[in-house]
Amino acid sequence: MSGPSAGAPAGFGRGMLPAWAKPLAGRLLSLPPVFRSWELYAASRYPRPPATDGNGLPIPDRLRMVQVVAHADWRTFLQTGAATIESFDALLTRHGGGFDRAGAVLDFGCGCGRLIRHLPARTDAALYGTDLNPRLSGWCAGHLPGQFSANALHPPLAYEDGQFDVLYALSVFTHLREATQRAWLAEFARILKPGGRAIITFHDEHQPGADAALRTELAASGFLVRRDAMEGSNLPATYQTHAYMNAMAAPAFTVLETVPSPETPFGQAMALLRRA
Repeated sequence: MSGPSAGAPAGFGRGMLPAWAKPLAGRLLSLPPVFRSWELYAASRYPRPPATDGNGLPIPDRLRMVQVVAHADWRTFLQTGAATIESFDALLTRHGGGFDRAGAVLDFGCGCGRLIRHLPARTDAALYGTDLNPRLSGWCAGHLPGQFSANALHPPLAYEDGQFDVLYALSVFTHLREATQRAWLAEFARILKPGGRAIITFHDEHQPGADAALRTELAASGFLVRRDAMEGSNLPATYQTHAYMNAMAAPAFTVLETVPSPETPFGQAMALLRRA
């Protein structure tokens, strides 16, 4: 479920289209066969990555990278993953300790391991990852340290109550409807230990590149979805205000800190929640 801040369709060439054609391109992308064809096309535009990174860990193939970040530039894939984990670690450290203080960590929406591949250098915690796309989590299971599985669009997960100290969900809520987000927040409360922490990223009211119409609608409603099709893929783009996110988190979670999207290295806002 992980993906870029604005979803893959931004790379469909719409920036080169006249204004009248852009809505048509958006509607075409809402058709699953067209969207999947776009992913294959995007992957073909990049050279093949090397087999392993500097630490000897395998690098995923181009299509899997596109399905996670909408491009297959392997250097950027690795660099942005490392930068994101560093920002998560700093946020956790400000509120009770970083990844090195955790006994068990869950990467929810792990994709093909862009983030979790960087955790063994920071922690001895037991590492887990799950993703809606079994091709992505399955790749992780065969190539990266940790225990990986696939999940459905809706809860539950196959984990015990209170199993995790920390979980994070990068660019997952950015592709989910409100009811689905609420269901996952309840599931996160179940699988986190009392006092456990969750990092959730989301598109906020400060989102870089958001147009004036979107900002106006979001200010009025607090929550909206653009391209509302294929929930859980990179196609839909969900936006919510900080106030809306904070209200959704209660009462199961206390919001320890939120960071606006322009202040993060990955172009989305992030909220750190602590389980009651």
